[in-house]
Parts: sequence; C-alpha cells; structure tokens
Amino acid sequence: MSPMEFAVPQPSTERIESTIAVDLAKKGAIVAPVLVLGLGLWRGPEAALAAVLALAIVIGNFLAAAAILGWTARHAPHAFTGVAMLSFLGRLLVITLLGAGIKALDIVDWPVFCITLIGSYFVLLFWELRSISATLAYPGLKPKPGHTEE
Repeated sequence: MSPMEFAVPQPSTERIESTIAVDLAKKGAIVAPVLVLGLGLWRGPEAALAAVLALAIVIGNFLAAAAILGWTARHAPHAFTGVAMLSFLGRLLVITLLGAGIKALDIVDWPVFCITLIGSYFVLLFWELRSISATLAYPGLKPKPGHTEE
C-alpha cells in the first residue's frame, strides 16, 4: 500500500475565528429577545434599552476581535501577538468610552447595562465552549453529527 492510500483529508482552517464569532453572534441573537423582553417587563423600557445596547457592544466586540485577528493571521502573522494585545486594549478602551457615554447620557438603567454587559460576555463565552472543537482535526467549531470533509 502506498502512503497516499492512508492520506486523511485536511479540514479547512480558513476563517476559523469568523466562524466562531458568527456562532457567538447567533447565540446572542437567540438570548436577546428573551433577555430584553424579560428586563423590559421587570424594570421598564430603560432596562430593555440597556440590555439591547450591552448585547450589541458584546457581540460587536466578538466580531471586531475576529476580524482584526483573522486579518492579522493571514497578512502579518509575525505581528499577531502584538496586534492581539493592542486590539484587546483598544477594544477595551472603546467599550469603556461607550459605557461612559451611555452613563453620561443617562438613557438606560445603568446597573442593568453593567450586569448585562459583563454577564452576557461570560454566558456567551461559556455557551460557546460547548461548540468549540478541542482537537486539531477540526479546528474551530465541532463538526455536526454525520459530517464528512469533502
């Protein structure tokens, strides 16, 4: 038998970060209506708006991180570590400025905004852990049952 008969097809590693970020955004879209409606009924429209803004910031942060790190990995892999660190600090600064602006405008229920921002970040990350493959055979999301690589 030749070595070619044992060749295992390699899964695509193209845009793993975008796939994960989009999956996180989908999960955020699943949670958003329930959270916004529940908070709106419990604490009023300011709480509902706070939840919408907080979820939008969290999902936007995940998508921005994927776009920045994906571009860097493909175009300047030698700078990946520096870009990862600086983009994290930059995105953290943007989130802080957005939060300060929202606080200054006093248009939302501030405690609900803060709890939703921090809580949704962790809930979405832990929820996503169930979907991430821990093997090098399928980097990124776990394949669906019955999945075959073409």
